[in-house]
Amino acid sequence: MAVAFLDSNVLIGAANSRDQHHEAALEILRTVDSGELPSVRLTNYVVSEAVGYIHTRQSHATAIELYDRLKTGSAFEFVLSPKSTFFSAEERFRTHEQLSFVDATLVADMARDGVEYIYSFDDDFDGIDGISRLAVPENPFA
Repeated sequence: MAVAFLDSNVLIGAANSRDQHHEAALEILRTVDSGELPSVRLTNYVVSEAVGYIHTRQSHATAIELYDRLKTGSAFEFVLSPKSTFFSAEERFRTHEQLSFVDATLVADMARDGVEYIYSFDDDFDGIDGISRLAVPENPFA
């Protein structure tokens, strides 16, 4: 099955019309929703980070709207990162100074699941072995 991970900055960008990546983020979500892109995995860390950020900086209603869109979209898969991934993320966080802790959990989850692709505007993923970052709505499996 073709699958990619999704970073919180795509969700934040889609929800904020003033975000520099707003149009690209909306297009990524739209094309995931329509099945033109692979389905995406959303970890509990990513959902928490994005919904919390949107709630704090925009509104509760906007955060709920985004969460509901993800929850009802058939191409968005929620995954709970296990404790083993958390400890693997800790090591990645310690050794990759450019990664936030949430990004380190994404790298660990991707390694665990054998997934190469992530939709993200964060170039901190560039140069991480086994990770290919996609910042535009392209299907790497097509």
